[in-house]
Amino acid sequence: MLLMFAKAIDNLVPDFVKKPWTNSSNCQRGTGFVTGRLIIIIISAACAGTAATKAAEAGSGLLVMEMESELVETGFSADTLTLTVMATTDVHGRVRAWDYYRNRKEPDYGLSKVATLVDSIRSERDNHLLLDAGDWMQGNPFAEYFARHDEQQRHYPFLSVVDHMNFDAVVLGNHEFNFGLEYLDRQIAMTETPVIGANIYRHATDEPAYTPYIMREFEGIKVAVVGLTTPGSAVWDRRHVEGVLDFGDGLEGAKRFVTQVREEGADVVIILAHTGLDGGTSYEREDLGDENFGRVAGEQVPGVDLLVLGHTHRAVEDVVLEGAGGQPVGVIQPGRWAEYLGVADLKIMRKADGSIKVIGHDTRNYPVSGVPEHPEIVEMTREEHHEVVEFVVEPITHTGDEWSTGFARLQDTPVIDLIQHVQKEETGAQISAAAAFNTSVSFGPGPVTRGDIALLYPYYNTLYKLEVTGEQIRQFLEHTSQYYLTGTDEKGMPQINREWPGFNFDMLAGVEYALDLRRPPGERVTRLKYKGEAVEDEDRFTMAVNSYRAEGGGGFDMLADAEVICTIDRSVSDLILEFLQDTEEIRHEDVYEENWHLIY
Repeated sequence: MLLMFAKAIDNLVPDFVKKPWTNSSNCQRGTGFVTGRLIIIIISAACAGTAATKAAEAGSGLLVMEMESELVETGFSADTLTLTVMATTDVHGRVRAWDYYRNRKEPDYGLSKVATLVDSIRSERDNHLLLDAGDWMQGNPFAEYFARHDEQQRHYPFLSVVDHMNFDAVVLGNHEFNFGLEYLDRQIAMTETPVIGANIYRHATDEPAYTPYIMREFEGIKVAVVGLTTPGSAVWDRRHVEGVLDFGDGLEGAKRFVTQVREEGADVVIILAHTGLDGGTSYEREDLGDENFGRVAGEQVPGVDLLVLGHTHRAVEDVVLEGAGGQPVGVIQPGRWAEYLGVADLKIMRKADGSIKVIGHDTRNYPVSGVPEHPEIVEMTREEHHEVVEFVVEPITHTGDEWSTGFARLQDTPVIDLIQHVQKEETGAQISAAAAFNTSVSFGPGPVTRGDIALLYPYYNTLYKLEVTGEQIRQFLEHTSQYYLTGTDEKGMPQINREWPGFNFDMLAGVEYALDLRRPPGERVTRLKYKGEAVEDEDRFTMAVNSYRAEGGGGFDMLADAEVICTIDRSVSDLILEFLQDTEEIRHEDVYEENWHLIY
């Protein structure tokens, strides 16, 4: 009888929640999960105070609950509510579904596509929140244009769209500080949506510099959203925040503010955090907490019901942690670049005595691939979109060669030497360090555009000139060599260490060296020379590195004590553009000098 009733109810379920927007096999799960979720609510209403049933997961990630113990032994009534929490994260300027690097439509990303999904869900759900887990200020030519080239100093379109979409809150990520506090504060002042960050304090105080949390109420149930961010901004954007802001330990911030909102009457607590569920810490600072504290916050902080995470660009769904005291804690992390809308349905029940408990978590990421852009978002950003397109397609020089990063981490290549050449010329350093941030860059023969260089060097890094020893150079190379595992694969090629980000594999120009990947890290530098002479530990050199590396990014702690000779407070990408603008044609031989190789 119950099964027949469930099938009848399933026929009434809207199509949106019965199936995803895409038919890709890695995303679709069918329609059974909706029926399973409805059965739980039906049972809770029909069986309160009677013999109960165990509800099964039905393929959705819904936490399995024993309804008898929940309803009878603890005295729950049949009063239930579903709160739908929608989320984006690490949008990095992807407001429109457009690839500004290559000047073409982007089918798989875009906040304008997310907006279409949001409208659909809101039309079906009465109680909902819309949140963003950080890194929205920087990350593509669209975002950078409004931070650095907009003479009108307009409201950053991402934040205008966030206001238009009625987000409930956005949290501060580490990239929000890339363009300085003046720009950030001006943008926040123009924004109606709460911008939160509880563990960011005014220097030398425990006073939050930004709104720490928000409170919302749904049918008498109070929901708090506590904002937290990775402490790494104290390292990566030290030049902007030092002496002004302090970044507290995320776990300690969670304990403090979850306790505070519970004391203020919150029935349900969501942590909105720019941090990963798991992952290491890429900086060496004993006074800072972990970079990725999501799991420990969920498992060790009493009173947390849901984690909405970001930072690591991973898509996480169908994860339920065991929180402090044994309560379930759901997790949602919707990837990057607005490729997904994360949706977490919290099943909330009210006891007969009026107390509240979350009894179920259903977390899923809906891909935007195949979803149309929202016409209102397209229209409101039309002018800004065309302005940025015109800017990035502007040719800055010409080349008769092909420049590619396809094999840049396997062998010395002209395109990386272009970066090295500019860094050495600008600083006068003997040695330069640079990475291939993206192995899909290719331009030429033909015009070279701003978009080409933005793809080659997408980060807003400035430039440092350091004094280093021969020993530090050797340690630097041993450290960076951990991008590769020891030995080769079945095809005889080097094996990549998937735990080591590609942007932390730096190559050096100005010295000749070889890395023997047949050896373990720490023993791989088998040749290291400067102008034909072996480099000794006590030798001293000048070295050009970007600000991320000089300030501790990537765990290159051998540079921590290096003397800073000078800094150039301009982005490396701008320096490359200026170099190219001064040339009628750029050729490989203008910058390329083979000086390193791998042995495997």
